[in-house]
Amino acid sequence: MLHGERVSLRPIRADDLPVMREWFRDREIASTWARHPVVPDNRFNSDLDDKFQTFDLHGHFSVENEQGQLIGRIDFEDLERVDRTVEISIVLGASEGRGKGYGTDAFHTLIEHLFVDRQIERVWLTVIAGNDPAIRMYERFGFIHEGRLEQTIWLNGEWHDLLLMGLMKNEYAGRP
Repeated sequence: MLHGERVSLRPIRADDLPVMREWFRDREIASTWARHPVVPDNRFNSDLDDKFQTFDLHGHFSVENEQGQLIGRIDFEDLERVDRTVEISIVLGASEGRGKGYGTDAFHTLIEHLFVDRQIERVWLTVIAGNDPAIRMYERFGFIHEGRLEQTIWLNGEWHDLLLMGLMKNEYAGRP
């Protein structure tokens, strides 16, 4: 388990799955992950027994607030041991978890774990162009725009660009 200032990141459990299924059925939430539904229901259970239980190359965490309420999910994927890079992603599915700094705290907690404990040198992510709240948060961390994949995501009947953003360990400002 990882502890931030206001959140805890813990491995995903079986009792999290019904809640996460509901989040990912919500079109607004799913659209930030570029798919609706993001994960088909039949994949959740197999993921619980497979990738949700391994933290070497992939780490999948539930985000809990101070009261222990499940409010989101944060992941790292495809950790490259030689290159020391990893992709990260976050979703705050619970409406009561948004706009209160929980996402920022969860991001700090995971990034510090990756940079300090896992000796990662670069984290990167993709975000749909137009997801301005997420982009602003990533920029506050020091993420820079590294590329744009034009018309890559088909969502809600139209094409969207996907932005690639990255952050180097030596450029990470840490917690404010």
